[in-house]
Amino acid sequence: MKSSIDAGEIRTLERAQSMADGLMAVRPGDLNFAHVRKFLDRIDTVEEEEIAEALRWLFREARLVAEPSGAVAVAAARRERTPQAAPAVAIVSGGNLDPAVFAKYLS
Repeated sequence: MKSSIDAGEIRTLERAQSMADGLMAVRPGDLNFAHVRKFLDRIDTVEEEEIAEALRWLFREARLVAEPSGAVAVAAARRERTPQAAPAVAIVSGGNLDPAVFAKYLS
């Protein structure tokens, strides 16, 4: 989505890869693109290690099990450089991951 928003038109990526595979569409849908252009002020991206750190924090501090895609908003919010002008809400979702894979993220 970010590359399409940056370009001002829908773009199709050759590939997309991340532990947050639920967010890795190579092309945004027409309606999604239109809504994002109209209603979002910005799109933040996070690195793989930030997602892993958010998973660890959610598990250890909040006692929540989330899949990587469900922890991305928390990863962005945990950045010091992300301004928080008002209270923020992050939807944390998913427990749909292999326990062995989750254990890998925790270590």
